[in-house]
Amino acid sequence: MNDLETMKRAKSYIEMLANGIDPLTGETIHDDSVINNVRISRCLFYVSDVLKRAIDNDGEFGKKYIHALRPFSITPEQAEKITISEDPVPVSIFARQINEVIDEDVKPLSAVTITNWLCENGYLAEEISGGKKRRVSTAKGVSAGIETVDSVSRDGIPYKKNIYTEQAQRFIVKNLDNISGNIPK
Repeated sequence: MNDLETMKRAKSYIEMLANGIDPLTGETIHDDSVINNVRISRCLFYVSDVLKRAIDNDGEFGKKYIHALRPFSITPEQAEKITISEDPVPVSIFARQINEVIDEDVKPLSAVTITNWLCENGYLAEEISGGKKRRVSTAKGVSAGIETVDSVSRDGIPYKKNIYTEQAQRFIVKNLDNISGNIPK
């Protein structure tokens, strides 16, 4: 039996256990068995799903599976479901909100991709301060709702960060097709 066949058999056994069935006899496992504990059952379903993904990926784990993702894309219906925060948020938070509505087999949109597009189009500019390169909002960025504010790290070190107002978030959503065109393949 090769590795892929072993994975398929293991997945089958784990799935049966998760459903409270003895995989060797086909009999229902007693309710008081540890296998019927909800937390154990959920773990078994999780492992079964991991094995399914590996099986679907010809028995491979990791990078090969990641490359099987389609390039970032979003439908108008999905874009309407993006949570727009009334409070200004960092780009990383907003990227996460975008990625919550896309299909599972689509490569997520990164905050770096959004930031790079904003720089390339004049909404952010690079400046060097204290020997560190920072991206700050330009006048064009401010008009789009991107604000560069002073902040302090957990270690008490002051720094500048960009926050995206509701207006900026809507601007990014409106430009997702243009932004996603910048995603490296």
